[in-house]
Amino acid sequence: MTGQPLEPAFLQELFKQDTLYLVQEESTMEVAPQVVVDVPVAPTTSQKAASTPAMPKVEPATAAPAPVATPAEMAWFGEAVKGTYLLVAVSPEEFAQLPQHLFLSKVLAAVGLATNQVKFGNFLTENIQNIKNLAKEQQAKQILLFGETLPVENLLKLEAYKMYKAEETRFVRVDSLTQIETNTELKKKLWDVLQKIFLQ
Repeated sequence: MTGQPLEPAFLQELFKQDTLYLVQEESTMEVAPQVVVDVPVAPTTSQKAASTPAMPKVEPATAAPAPVATPAEMAWFGEAVKGTYLLVAVSPEEFAQLPQHLFLSKVLAAVGLATNQVKFGNFLTENIQNIKNLAKEQQAKQILLFGETLPVENLLKLEAYKMYKAEETRFVRVDSLTQIETNTELKKKLWDVLQKIFLQ
């Protein structure tokens, strides 16, 4: 920019729709004093659309926070062909081996089932669950709960090796497979209750 002042009429013609500010540059040369040209011109509709920034969307302060993803409560394996579910709380490695468990295979065979005809469920969290709700969700006909540490509501109020019924579901709490496999008395108790659940 030169040190010569710009004519306001020239600026008005060049920038009809804008508000202009002429600012002095840092220089050792003598420049004209600052000139402010304010020419109010009504913008056209297209100019309004172009020059007006969109208002950012502001969420109200009372908006609910985004839901937090919760971990799955159960890991499932297999298909309940006849509505039979075996529920445990074991390590993932042990859970993966259950379909090949020799003793379990014999127990199921005694009531006319194979391991590929039942659905295995492994509790992944310690969140207490309601067995009746679980049975309804899964449309289970028989549920065997293995172990005394399952996160099931009122688990220890269920007498072990006693059949209970909730609507169309029969279920029983028994000891862990390891305990039953090594104890003749527990094997007999298991067989007695399985007959009531599956064979009557």
